[in-house]
Amino acid sequence: MSKIKILIVEDESIIALNLKETLFELGYEPCGIAPNKCKTMKILKQGLIPDLILMDIYLKGPTTGIQLAKELKCILPHTPIIFLTANSELSTIKEASETLAYGYLLKPYKKSVLSASIELALKKAQDDRHTNEELNAVQAINKILENKLLLNENQEQSYIKLKYGYLFDKKTSSLYYENELIKLTSKEVEIIKILCKTPGYTVSQEQLEYATWKDEPAGYAAFRSLLFRLRNKIHKDLIVNYNNTGYKIEPL
Repeated sequence: MSKIKILIVEDESIIALNLKETLFELGYEPCGIAPNKCKTMKILKQGLIPDLILMDIYLKGPTTGIQLAKELKCILPHTPIIFLTANSELSTIKEASETLAYGYLLKPYKKSVLSASIELALKKAQDDRHTNEELNAVQAINKILENKLLLNENQEQSYIKLKYGYLFDKKTSSLYYENELIKLTSKEVEIIKILCKTPGYTVSQEQLEYATWKDEPAGYAAFRSLLFRLRNKIHKDLIVNYNNTGYKIEPL
């Protein structure tokens, strides 16, 4: 079983070396020592991904440990960081907590406390990763369901549900009765199509004639004959004459 790799970010060389020796004694693998941001980034660019970082808050140079920890969260979002410091001021602790660190050890610290802090941080980081994975999985499932729902809605929008068990498919201009296709002539289809553009609303006879015969109006008798044949193929009340002003098809 591979050892836990721990990166030490500490600008005091003696403290860093003592910490490295202590980690060896505790069974961990110190995988590098960096005194500042520049050295830390150089180590990470070599491809190293530590399991945990021990970070001194006050580093030499323009970048503090807290600032560096914030930057590392973007590079190593799942790597826990434990802060090391001799400063116990509340303001410092509060500022460090804003980086979502997994621990805060005051110098000097006991070996047992260091070990406990590392194990707790590793366990909490593992739990957080599992939680994030589960959350991502749930979000992925929700996205799939949303896409399916949207697809179903789009599919439903291509159909118009009518009374008495009828369904009109706008894409294919087909009329169904309980999943059975109703055989209609092209002119009968045109009447159904224009009525289904505004189901439940009246369409004048003139509009229906124009949609059916375009620029060659056939007259009242031809229209009545066509409508009579159409009504004989469907429920008598599916298409109704509304107050003699026109016709409408009954939606569900």
